[in-house]
Amino acid sequence: MAETAQISQDEMEDLREAFSKIDVDSHGYIGTDDLNDLFKAANLPLPGYRIREIIQDLTSTGAQHEGKVTFDEFISVVRGLKSSEVAKTFRKAINKKEGICAVAGTSEQSGTQHSYSEEEKVAFANWVNKALEKDPDCKYAISMARKIGTRVYALPEDLVEVKPKMVMTVFACLMARGMKRV
Repeated sequence: MAETAQISQDEMEDLREAFSKIDVDSHGYIGTDDLNDLFKAANLPLPGYRIREIIQDLTSTGAQHEGKVTFDEFISVVRGLKSSEVAKTFRKAINKKEGICAVAGTSEQSGTQHSYSEEEKVAFANWVNKALEKDPDCKYAISMARKIGTRVYALPEDLVEVKPKMVMTVFACLMARGMKRV
């Protein structure tokens, strides 16, 4: 098992106070059915499935005695939870890239992802605008986009988040393709 996290004196006092609130008859233990309430009282709310996993772990290790959880067992569980949270936070910090936008693929099942920096996005937009500026099919769309004060290019998040100006630009482009020029 991974090394367990340390609990400060203040945290320990808070956990003891929360345990005392749930252990109203001061027997020194609580029932497993009160475990969810205990985590809430300790400001550590957990989803139901996680509480069931903890109860199952306590049962399988033999730490549980007839549906009862002692304060020491509770502290052991909290240390384990803190260790796993620290590991998750560390993993997220390592994987996070500064200044990089990530866009998921078109399907959740595909698992594909595209990433780009803010500088790449601006450079690409400038290149597209310059390259298509004189294109007869794009001239109308570019002028419409500039009139309503939006970008000339569409990003996936623009369409997913339904940004009104971008939707108007896309609509104007589609309408322009259907119009006959006289």
